[in-house]
Amino acid sequence: MKLMFLLKRKPGTTFEQFRDYYEKRHAPLAVRLLPYFESYERNYILHDQEYGPSGIGAKVGFDVVTCIRFKTRTDYERMLQALSDSTVLEQIVQDEERFMDRSPEGRLMFVVDEVLTPAEELQAFAAPHSSSAP
Repeated sequence: MKLMFLLKRKPGTTFEQFRDYYEKRHAPLAVRLLPYFESYERNYILHDQEYGPSGIGAKVGFDVVTCIRFKTRTDYERMLQALSDSTVLEQIVQDEERFMDRSPEGRLMFVVDEVLTPAEELQAFAAPHSSSAP
């Protein structure tokens, strides 16, 4: 099971401050309070680098794509149970308020069904197929 978050920094916080705080303070806090993850991935958006041909996509309004993976649904439910404890939730919320935009526009969350196809399998589809037609 996998959760994905699109997160934005708090107004008045630089990207560097956001990233530094997230890595050195918030991520360790989250892992300490919610030790149920299989992995906790943070993908910082490099706003100064253009991607692809012009005209594809819109300007990104977020600073990080966070992916949290659980080995089992039970682990995910254990995390939810831990978050129902007000002392745990309050610590997470108070810490997020220090560096993160907690408005509805500043945070999006998705539960996703990940499909991963190895490159070798995709290459087989991309190879020209021989035709048996006359």
